[in-house]
Amino acid sequence: MSGTSTEEGDLPDGFVPLRDMVDNNLAPGKIVNVMGSVTDCQAPFKTSKDFKATWALIDRSIEDEASGIKFNIFRPCESDIPEVSFQDVVVVRKVKVQRYGAGLSLITNHETSIRVYDSSKIPRPPKSAHVALRAPTKKDERPELKKEIHHYVAAFYHKLDKSNAPSEDVFRQAIQQSSNIKDKFSLLQDVQADKFYDIIVRVVRQAHHDYDNKATLYVSDYTENPEFHDHIPQNLTAGEGGDKWGYTFTQPESAAEKWIGPEGKRSLQITCWEPHAGLLRGEVKLGSWIKLRNIQIKYGHDFKYLEGFLREDQTYPDRINIHPLKLDDRENMDDRLKEALRRLHASDKEKKKQIKSIKSAQAAGQKRKVSEVQAAEEQPALNSKQRRAEKRALQEKKSKSDTSKQNSTQDLIRVGNRQVICEQVKVSPTTIETMLETCYIHAEMDTDVVKLPVPFVNQKYLSFVRVVDFAPSSMEDFAVSRKITQYQDLLDSEGSDQSSLDEDESSGGDNDPTVRRVWEWRFSLLLEDASPTDGRSSPSQVWVVIDNPSAQCLTNLDSDDLRKNNKCLSQLRDTMRILWGNLEEVKASKEVDSKNQAPKQQERSRPNSRSGGGKHTQMPNIDSDEEEQANAHERQDEPGSKEIPLVNKPFMCCIKQYGVRTGKKDKWMRVFAMDGVRIKDV
Repeated sequence: MSGTSTEEGDLPDGFVPLRDMVDNNLAPGKIVNVMGSVTDCQAPFKTSKDFKATWALIDRSIEDEASGIKFNIFRPCESDIPEVSFQDVVVVRKVKVQRYGAGLSLITNHETSIRVYDSSKIPRPPKSAHVALRAPTKKDERPELKKEIHHYVAAFYHKLDKSNAPSEDVFRQAIQQSSNIKDKFSLLQDVQADKFYDIIVRVVRQAHHDYDNKATLYVSDYTENPEFHDHIPQNLTAGEGGDKWGYTFTQPESAAEKWIGPEGKRSLQITCWEPHAGLLRGEVKLGSWIKLRNIQIKYGHDFKYLEGFLREDQTYPDRINIHPLKLDDRENMDDRLKEALRRLHASDKEKKKQIKSIKSAQAAGQKRKVSEVQAAEEQPALNSKQRRAEKRALQEKKSKSDTSKQNSTQDLIRVGNRQVICEQVKVSPTTIETMLETCYIHAEMDTDVVKLPVPFVNQKYLSFVRVVDFAPSSMEDFAVSRKITQYQDLLDSEGSDQSSLDEDESSGGDNDPTVRRVWEWRFSLLLEDASPTDGRSSPSQVWVVIDNPSAQCLTNLDSDDLRKNNKCLSQLRDTMRILWGNLEEVKASKEVDSKNQAPKQQERSRPNSRSGGGKHTQMPNIDSDEEEQANAHERQDEPGSKEIPLVNKPFMCCIKQYGVRTGKKDKWMRVFAMDGVRIKDV
């Protein structure tokens, strides 16, 4: 509309009527200028980042609608939000239209300007309303309002039908109630009966809608309240299709019946009436995170457990107190939602651990039952005196065995590197040759017992070893970087999935200031048997992986970019010299020697393993260091070869074996890793 006559109530140029928002005639994101009278106000309160206030505005185009248009104000300081009274007139420039909930509303941006006219001082036209203009906040001093705006405000205010607007008492009551909004947020563990709260929760059972316009759902923020109903987990290890043998079949749960919540007293039942129940049908799904405002907590019909109730607002019937939350905007995400996500992650880890424990107990119980049955069939029953004598004999035998193992281990430690200590593992010391032997399981087929080879076993070993090689060949490459993902930004770094290390380290985005990278240790050591041998020509060897936690334990250093941080590289070099002696100088000498004899090496065939009786494991992508060591004996006999002898002390080392997928379906590769070894300070 063009501003032609303030007496007729035409809007000034550049302003839009609020009716365009009611009729959805404006596109979300559009920047507009509006004018309206304040009919509702929520006092400013602190959010996670800004201060927020909400007003309701009406003009002549919607004067018959009491609810008005919502105007959401976000400012970094509370003093930047203007003060308003009942029916004050506000002129808002460069405000953004947004779609939130059922309809359109207004929200400020960094260019928004707000000016307020005191309704009690606005004169009747044709006088100017400039005398009623309140002092602006520092943020709203510019731009200045034109004279025609002051004249229009006077005509606007006195021609506006205010009969449908809430009374001044209701207005003041709304401000008083909203002034306590920052104190209403609570975790579920702290809610009490007969009080109202704001909560941030996850939907763990989808809403069930009744015929009387209400819906019931279950939510959780993964905190525990002793007054909640105790939800018992249902057969954590059972499959979806019945029993594990396939003899029975169970109908899969429907979406409405599916439960994804935690066990115990950590979930709350909430009953919602219209207009809130309608929102649950379309926008809130199973697993959604939502913010609920003004939830009443009280005991249910059985007076046993606390429940939540969300009813229609008697003062503002159209107000919706259910707000879906987004997880893809981490910059503006509420800190309380981040804390809830961390609790969810911890709950998932605990549930997986519980399932693993149950499966282990079941397997152990079945094995023990079979062994007990076999023993009962093969041996005659013993009387009480015989059982006591047998028990004493077993205890004496175990005591002697433990003493012998302990003495053997201590003897090896005394002759080894005392500056290297390892975790106390309750296993007997073994050799690398034994570790590398093929593992078998015994399976019953019909009446026969068959030995079947397996690609790997999850097991720990204790072995007396020395370091004879490392990879990568340059210590500057012992640390690698990776990007921080969005989900890792929300969780503690210790809870992040180690498989994330497999990301493309060289992917783009390094010049983007919003991309963060972290450095982690990743290198390998070639260990050689240092235990007394039976005269074999060469002891067995095995490559062991050193991941970030193991390297931190080993070196007591945090990783960094070793090509830029010379101090960290120097500390790493000094620390590793305690472990491997002069190995770095030996490798450097071999590299020089190999360059001098390159023509001869081209004529040789590349061996896949060391010659002699010792065993040797291959590590993928370890450069040519492995081949250099394979040809070491040949080069020693060649004229002009000046190899430096390796000088270092052996040490007791804890090694774990596990399997990793090779990328092919159902294909696994056996891997060894150092675990729980530390180099003591000099």
